[in-house]
Amino acid sequence: MFVRVKTTPNSPRRSVQVVQSWRIGTTVKQKIVRYMGIALDEAEEAKLRQMAQEFIEHETLARLNGQSLFDVDTLPRRAGRPARQTLASVLSPDEVKLSEVQEVARRVEGPHEVLGHLYDYLGFDRVLGGAGGTRGAALLRDLVIARVMAPDSKRGNARDLSLHYGREHSLDSLYRLMDRVHERLEVLKQVVLQSTARLSGAAVQMMLFDVTTLYFESVEPDELRAFGYSKDQKYHCTQVVLALATDEDGLPIGYELFAGNTAEVKTLLGCMQRWQQSLQIERVSFVADRALCSRANLATLEQSAWSYVVAMPLRRSLKAAQQAMVLGTALAAPIEVEGELVWMRQFDWEGRRLIVTYSSRRAHKDRADRQALVQRLQAKLGKVNSRVDAATGEIRPPKANARKLITNSGYLRYIEQADEAGVFVLDEDKITSDAAWDGLHAIVTNDRHSSAADLLARYRRLWVIEESFRTIKHGLSVRPIYHFKPERIQAHIGICYLAFALTRHAQQRIKLAQQAMSVQRIRAALHGVQASILEHTRTHARYRMPSVFGHDAARIYKAFGLSRNLAPSVDLH
Repeated sequence: MFVRVKTTPNSPRRSVQVVQSWRIGTTVKQKIVRYMGIALDEAEEAKLRQMAQEFIEHETLARLNGQSLFDVDTLPRRAGRPARQTLASVLSPDEVKLSEVQEVARRVEGPHEVLGHLYDYLGFDRVLGGAGGTRGAALLRDLVIARVMAPDSKRGNARDLSLHYGREHSLDSLYRLMDRVHERLEVLKQVVLQSTARLSGAAVQMMLFDVTTLYFESVEPDELRAFGYSKDQKYHCTQVVLALATDEDGLPIGYELFAGNTAEVKTLLGCMQRWQQSLQIERVSFVADRALCSRANLATLEQSAWSYVVAMPLRRSLKAAQQAMVLGTALAAPIEVEGELVWMRQFDWEGRRLIVTYSSRRAHKDRADRQALVQRLQAKLGKVNSRVDAATGEIRPPKANARKLITNSGYLRYIEQADEAGVFVLDEDKITSDAAWDGLHAIVTNDRHSSAADLLARYRRLWVIEESFRTIKHGLSVRPIYHFKPERIQAHIGICYLAFALTRHAQQRIKLAQQAMSVQRIRAALHGVQASILEHTRTHARYRMPSVFGHDAARIYKAFGLSRNLAPSVDLH
């Protein structure tokens, strides 16, 4: 077998295929064994080539062991087409009357056939090593697939695995598994990183980094759960801080969990110390938002020999003279960044490149956000400054703690105390001075060679990790977290991270086959791949009757090169 790339005249589309060649006499025959996908640029072609090569290696080893999962003779010519074989061909008419056969269960098979295959292919079955045994490895696979398909508590996972998938696991076995997962968290992270690097065919080139918070329905802090700045506005709840890194496609690189009172700007130092030791990433382009911008963080990145692109909060980081220089310097001619025109100017800041841009779209957003904030503030000030005594009807002076009523969302920077009585008013000068920064944005970098447009494009890839957090928090429902012991909390996050990695790889594989699908769409398609379990009322023999599956499911199976036998069979589950 070999990799073949077919091009289309006057088109950037390149089809990547795995082809088998054999000779019959003097004639050479060829057959497409696996269609990998269509590449629109060199990066996509490289990834498809890498996956094709891994497929060939996997097939070679499997054939040597007599266990090929992708035998060319088993590939479906028309995926999803109903089987011509009937139940009567499985059940001997001399022994069984079809009228005596009834459905006793319906089993969902798509998730384990597709996601289970991908799970093993990525090497996730190595997470537990010998710590969990064969049953432990199977249990972890089932738990991760359950998290992808229907996020729930561990009790809910056990119920769903039994009810929908025909896989029986006790709740105690799930909890014991979590203890083993906690012991293997570092191995879990290594395995996931290796799966990402393997798809890239080389070391990770770009790292997108961000931080979020996960809150608990609890007010009792401990060594892990603590009160801190909540991105979910849940300041009355304890929380943990989750730092996540992905590559430019959203494939996971690593994560770290911190106590809930850890400042976001301090998470990078802890991550770098661990990642440089365990992940062995030597050179990478690091991209992060302005919350990570500090001199200590930039120095740490420079010591690691990494290049970086980090957003800079201009007003917080620059001195007054530097701010005046930025505001007083005319912007250069516009450049195009991902289809948008931005005006740009470069400066030197403490030996680093400071790239300041102006966008009319951003200016409009900044102005609208500030106006909305001021309107909310005016309403809040009215309540604070005009407290009416219910008994006398007289207006009381503002209370001494009125400032506490004006919290969050940047309110404090736009108010000032007008007199000794404690009356608060809008700071019009501050509002006017802030308006001068509308539309301006800055990134700082130690990359002296890349163009400004390329660096800005890298920074804009941060939407990928923001979308990743949405997938983890909402798509996979990492919370509510029904655990209290720090070890169980860490194990739960690790299992969710494994589910996130599995989801991302599935989406990437489908996308490279030019079949982009959301998590919800993949779930629905795979859930529709089912089989009826039939039982003979007299002999109690059981039979499996696969159902016809939909168009999306057929496309998913094709993207993974998988086939599904739609013929009835004796149930051996």
